[in-house]
Amino acid sequence: MARQVSRTAFDHLLAKSHVQHALVQPDGRYNDIPSSLATLLLVDGSPDHLEGAYNSMKCGLSPWEPSPRSIADEDSKKPFLGDVRFQRAYMTYFSMEHIKVAGNAKSLVISQVFSGEKPLICGLFSGIGRPLTLLADGIELRSAILVMESLTLCAVDWMEPVYEFLTHPQLMLAPGAYMSPEDILGRVAYDGHFSGIMKAGPGFHGISQVFASSNAKAALVQYVRYLDTRDPNALLQQFSALSVLLLAATHKPNQPAFDLYLSRLPTCVNSIRVILENWVEGDNHRMLVRGLWLIMLLTYVTQLRPVIDGKLLVSKELMEETRGWEAVFEKVLGQGSADGKHCDPSLLRSLRSLRELSNAYSAVHGRVYFHAAWKLVRQWQGWTGLGGEREVMLNIRL
Repeated sequence: MARQVSRTAFDHLLAKSHVQHALVQPDGRYNDIPSSLATLLLVDGSPDHLEGAYNSMKCGLSPWEPSPRSIADEDSKKPFLGDVRFQRAYMTYFSMEHIKVAGNAKSLVISQVFSGEKPLICGLFSGIGRPLTLLADGIELRSAILVMESLTLCAVDWMEPVYEFLTHPQLMLAPGAYMSPEDILGRVAYDGHFSGIMKAGPGFHGISQVFASSNAKAALVQYVRYLDTRDPNALLQQFSALSVLLLAATHKPNQPAFDLYLSRLPTCVNSIRVILENWVEGDNHRMLVRGLWLIMLLTYVTQLRPVIDGKLLVSKELMEETRGWEAVFEKVLGQGSADGKHCDPSLLRSLRSLRELSNAYSAVHGRVYFHAAWKLVRQWQGWTGLGGEREVMLNIRL
């Protein structure tokens, strides 16, 4: 009964945000209300949690603005990919297409994401998978609004360099030998092609500096090419374990720090898992896992390739923790102060993703996800990795 009450509150607040607030704001910020509401519902947040999140985040958000022209078909859709001025037009277009397929969101996504000259799959990975996460949420929560918003962000956040990477002719050629994701990342850590390109410091927002380097781009293509995409389930297991280490085991010893951008990688992995299990057919998985790996590589490079130390996830305190996942979320959601951890959507999302990955892969990886979650709950004091002057640095190999 309580869950149904929360679902009713979620549907009401999501619809309200969908009508009133643009997805991308005039200053480039995102309207994070849809993702935050979804996160709270997925971790069994109460109606008060949902209402509180909505009220705290709606301040300062701008409404939709009319687009310069309408989008009516595939031909008029392509020219404006990546142009945020057309977000209203794209939203209207995808909503009309949804009606044409009798409300079958799966059919719509397959036609838009995996088909056409420029399939929107290449837009899923923008913003470290922001549209990807919305799509997975839409699948799990059976929310057409979240699916429409995901497709809209795929279109307006379209990154041409990502499209060029994922359709690069060399990816069609098998390498001399495949490598595991962990081994590939070990090479990236010491690859001089990436040295000195992040001149303004860490931050995924500086990704254009990577794309501006022909040497870095050529190296990235090869590191994506080394990936064996024939068994996506086995790859996701490896991605999953690696994403947890990047989140919780890249700080300096005795100086806990958690990078905002690296924290999104477990969520990207879990989102791909959800999409693969529900809506992917044929060989479409190849570009999905390659896109995920490209984003993991780009995030690692833009965050200055920190040292990964698995021993940071091993401690007597973590080993002796006997409480379960329910206690993890009680600890966070129970902190009702205005500046409590439950107010940080990225932290809640990370914890939820760790729980889901644990449910999927704990038989292979043991309690690593559980340990990472408790470490976040106990040691998180805010995010690093944004390039601020006085922020705590990860264990960067200089």
